[in-house]
Amino acid sequence: MKKKKLTTFGKTLFALLIVAAIAIVLVLVKPWDRFKSAAPIETAAASASASASAAPTVDPSQTADYQSRKNTNPDYVGELAFESGLVDQNVVQSTDNDKYLNLSWDLQDSTHGAAFLDYRNTMDDQNLIIYGHFVYLDESLMFSPLHQLKDQANYEANKYIDLKLEDTTRKYLVTDVFYYEMDNENLMYYYTAYSSDYFNTYYTNVKAADFYDTGESLTMDDHWLTLQTCVRDRDDLRLIVLAKEVTE
Repeated sequence: MKKKKLTTFGKTLFALLIVAAIAIVLVLVKPWDRFKSAAPIETAAASASASASAAPTVDPSQTADYQSRKNTNPDYVGELAFESGLVDQNVVQSTDNDKYLNLSWDLQDSTHGAAFLDYRNTMDDQNLIIYGHFVYLDESLMFSPLHQLKDQANYEANKYIDLKLEDTTRKYLVTDVFYYEMDNENLMYYYTAYSSDYFNTYYTNVKAADFYDTGESLTMDDHWLTLQTCVRDRDDLRLIVLAKEVTE
């Protein structure tokens, strides 16, 4: 009888251990599920809605030139070129936004720096942000010529931009040219993807700040470039040029 009683007790103890183990698993899993469901829904929605981007032009002949520049600098991303020739710069990307402030794309010390893609960007982002210096002593260099776009008379001749990647070219159309006032919470041009709510706030303020009406605009369905450079003698301002991706 004692042997049978011990066997029953063992079974009961084993069952309790199983129940306890299941309870522990549920406790551990549920917070993870809640964490996943609390992910930023608006950001995900912004990325999804922006996925309907214009198809780039495929050009396999670009590969050799791309690879040559990539060999010079592994950080090389592509070539940013206005079709008019207003700006034509090799673009690089580092793990921060400081490396190329005083370093050229081909890794030479230079106060002109290089045009560089924001370190947070991937090429699939809704908003690709590219920075370039304003050169006080020669306004034909780097991103200085972007200031010519403040004059509406220069828009038509300079409204198309090519971004030449390894074997594709993305074409962009300038939609907006404006000054960003530092710390203006309604003009945050530097998000890689936008929630629908903030995009409406942002773009309403962009249109109010534009130097003129280009006749073009952005929507949440677009992918676009943001080009940023400094303003002469105004540390509180940045010149911003927006351009949306378009088909040929």
